[in-house]
Amino acid sequence: MVDLFLGRSLVCNNRDRVEYDTEREVILLLQNRILLLFFGSADCQRCQEFVPTLKDFFKHLTDEFYVERSAQLVLLYISLDQSEEQLESLLKELPKKCLFLTHDDPYRRELEYMFEVEEVPRVVVLRPDCSVLSPNAVSEISSLGTDCFHNWQVCVMDIVCVCVYNVCLCKVCV
Repeated sequence: MVDLFLGRSLVCNNRDRVEYDTEREVILLLQNRILLLFFGSADCQRCQEFVPTLKDFFKHLTDEFYVERSAQLVLLYISLDQSEEQLESLLKELPKKCLFLTHDDPYRRELEYMFEVEEVPRVVVLRPDCSVLSPNAVSEISSLGTDCFHNWQVCVMDIVCVCVYNVCLCKVCV
């Protein structure tokens, strides 16, 4: 998954708007994590209705107030907004730990086509190896809450081959 964003500038939605643009920074941010690509727009009513649910979901998995150990999860907002002002208005509602691509980054549109986004809101869930775990997790997040993250973790672990004495114990190979 890291390769997908090498050479790109990822910005943190905090007060300082810290930019992560070096290869080392991007690797540290994304390596071995489940990535949520949230495609949305401020002028989309369904997006505005979904954002509080997504924010609560992400906070309950990554904020030490709720969990002992933060989940290996990254939320990246891919704005399909028409203006910088629209982007900023939706960012105000998203978690401070959320990352985003700047409005002038053409890679936003490339990702839109790459993941065949035809309507918003859409949350594409990517495994650490960049394969798609869920092409649209909006309904999963809305109905299952944090339980869907645990389901994703199980799916990610199922692709990892655990071998002991040359005998594979994973569900994929057995």
